Amino acid sequence: MRTREKVALAAGGLAVTAAAGTVLAGTSGAVGPSPAPLVQAAEVSCVTDGAGMCTVQHALGAVPAVVVISANTPGQFNAYMLNTVQGSYTATTFQVRAMFNQTTPKVGGSIWFSYAAYGGQVSPPTKTTLPPTTPTVPTTTPTTTPPSSDTPGPGTTTPPGGGSGLGN
Repeated sequence: MRTREKVALAAGGLAVTAAAGTVLAGTSGAVGPSPAPLVQAAEVSCVTDGAGMCTVQHALGAVPAVVVISANTPGQFNAYMLNTVQGSYTATTFQVRAMFNQTTPKVGGSIWFSYAAYGGQVSPPTKTTLPPTTPTVPTTTPTTTPPSSDTPGPGTTTPPGGGSGLGN
């Protein structure tokens, strides 16, 4: 390939890349749930108690559905794990526990971390459903034709006992 052809291909590639970047930039618009869920994120530090726990104040205004934490420590001080304490979430606080391993808490030490607290799950609007109905069948009273008040004509006999006259 000649130099002129290489330059033309390179220029064409840059033009395609620039055009693709323009298209991508024009289509980036994230759409989330509506109404937007409650979220609060912050960086905090605290000193742990005798069980390796500390209580964190938040301003979410509701009991968080989820709290995500991430330790922010210099390399030589990150020998502990952080977890949120199950059942500790309230409308104003949650608890974090620092552990060196599964059985040894970080007692009386400073911990630094970031958190994101997410409010209750946004649920879709509820549909009101009525209980199933059973079809109503109209009740009808059987109608009977009243016996005729006409007297039988001559030569007509009525069997005794009101029978049908068929058979003996």
